[in-house]
Amino acid sequence: MIIQLLLASRTMGSDSVESTGARPGSWLRGRFGVGVRLLVLLLAWVALGGLVRAGEVHSLTILHFNDLHGQLEPAEDPMFGRLGGIARLAGAVQAVRAEVAPQPVLVLFGGDLLQGTVTSTVFLGLPDIGFLGDLGVDAAVMGNHELDYGQEVFRDLLAAARFPVLAANLRAEPEPFAVTPAVVLHPPGGPRVAVLGLVTDELTTTTHPRNIAGISVEDPVASARRWVPALAAQADLVVVLSHLGITTDTDVDLVVGGHNHHRYATPVVENGVPIVQAGERGTHLGRLDLRLHDGGVGLLDYRLIPVDARFPEDPRLAAEVRALADRLEDEVGVVIGHSAVELDARRLTIRRGESNFGNWVCDLARDRTGTDIALFNGGGFRASIAAGAVRIKDVYQAFPFGNELVTGSLTGAQIQQALDRSASLDPQDDSGGFLQVSGLRYTIAAGRAVEVTVRGQPLEHGVRYRVVMPDFLAAGGDGYLSLNAMEDRIDTGTLISDLVMDAFRTGGVVAAANDGRIRRLAAGSPAVP
Repeated sequence: MIIQLLLASRTMGSDSVESTGARPGSWLRGRFGVGVRLLVLLLAWVALGGLVRAGEVHSLTILHFNDLHGQLEPAEDPMFGRLGGIARLAGAVQAVRAEVAPQPVLVLFGGDLLQGTVTSTVFLGLPDIGFLGDLGVDAAVMGNHELDYGQEVFRDLLAAARFPVLAANLRAEPEPFAVTPAVVLHPPGGPRVAVLGLVTDELTTTTHPRNIAGISVEDPVASARRWVPALAAQADLVVVLSHLGITTDTDVDLVVGGHNHHRYATPVVENGVPIVQAGERGTHLGRLDLRLHDGGVGLLDYRLIPVDARFPEDPRLAAEVRALADRLEDEVGVVIGHSAVELDARRLTIRRGESNFGNWVCDLARDRTGTDIALFNGGGFRASIAAGAVRIKDVYQAFPFGNELVTGSLTGAQIQQALDRSASLDPQDDSGGFLQVSGLRYTIAAGRAVEVTVRGQPLEHGVRYRVVMPDFLAAGGDGYLSLNAMEDRIDTGTLISDLVMDAFRTGGVVAAANDGRIRRLAAGSPAVP
C-alpha cells in the first residue's frame, strides 16, 4: 500500500480561512505518481507497507509548518488577528504532545527559515535555528531562501542545527554542505519513519547568483526514484519532505501546501486530489493523526490549527524573543519619515500587477540614476509599510536582501523580452518575478506585454535604453537572462534599502499612488493589436 501526502506549493484560488475542518482517510487509495514534474514547495508522504508486523498497531501524530521567514514575533492575520510567534508555536506543539501522550509526535519543518524580518536580516537566522531546536523539530528540509545570506552563513546554520537538515538532490562543490539526504526517525513506542529531503531547483534562481557558485540541483523525481525503495525497506513510513513545486496535475492522494503561503482549513479537491496547506510564518500548525496496522496506514484526522491565544507561550522562548527585540530597537526603531498611505507589498498586489510601493521605488531609482527605465522584481519587496511614522525597521523589513542598484543599457528587444516574461507569469502563482516598472507603460494581454511605451513613445526594439534594476535581476535572477546581457554596466553601490531611507529622510511625506502604468486585460477581452 502506498500513500502520498504532498506539502506542495499549489495555488488553488482564494485562500480558505476556516479554522477547523478535516477529512478521514478515505482518500488513501495507494498511488505513487513518480512521473510528476515537481517545481515549488511540497511535503510528500509515501506511506509504504514496511516493518509493522501482523496484529501490531502504531499511532503517530505529525505536526508540520513551513515558510517561517524569520517570524519570531506574532504576525497580523486579516481574519484572526495576531497569530503565531515562535514562543506560542512552541506552546501549541507542547499542547498537542500533552493531548496525545504517550503516543509519539514528530515535528517537521518544510523549509524557508530565513528572510523577511529585521531580526533575520540582522542576526542572520542563528537565533531562529536555535528556536526550532527548542521547539522540538525532528527534521527540516532546505528551503530556497536558505542561501540568501551566502553559503558561509548557511554552513553556520547547519553547524548550529540540533536536527538533520535534508536535501537529497543538492550538490555543492568543491565543499559539500553538511546536509543529509534522508534520516530514519524511530520515536519511542512508535513506527520507524524515514524522511527524504528534496529541494527545489528554484534555489538557483531565487537567490542572488553570487550565492550559488558551485551549487546544482538534481531532478527531484530522479532522486525520489533512487532513494524511496531503499528507505521503504528500513521503515514503516517514508516521508518525502520537500521544498519543491508542481507544474502538472499529479496522481497523488493528498496535497498539503506551502511556499506560496496559501492555507486551506478544509481540503480543496482538484481532479480528485484533496489539497490542504498550512500558510506561512508560523501562524498555523498542520496536524496529521495516523494509524499503522498490518503493513497499512490510515489518516484518522487532519487539522489546520490557528496558533492563537488559546495556546500559552513558552515562557523561556518568549523572554529570549523579547531580548532580541530590545537589542534591535535602539538601532532600528528610529523614525525616519512619514507616509500618507500604505505602501502595498502584499503578494496579491505586487506579484500580480501595479503597486503604489513598486511605482514609488522604481521612480526613486530612475530619478537617482538618471536612467530611462527601472525594472524591479516584485519578490524583492517583502513587506508593506503602513501609513504613518516610518522606522528604519520598517524599511529593513520591506527590503531584507541587501540588493544594490545596477545601471546599464539594453535594447528595446531585450526589454520587450523581459516584459513578455513578466506578462506570461500566471497571476495565480504570485510569482516573485513579476516586474514593477518606471518610465514604461504597457498592457498585459494573453500573456504578452503590448502597447509598450517609454516616456510616451513606442518602445523601439533597435534602440538602446539606459536602465536601472537590482543587482539580482542584472545577474539574471528569476530567470531574466535577457537582463544579464546588459552592456555598460555600472554597480552603483547604492543599497535599495538606503535609497528608500534617504527618500523618507529628505522627501517629505510620501504619497505614492498607482497611475495605470501596468494594465491587465481580463480573459476574454478583445485582443490588443
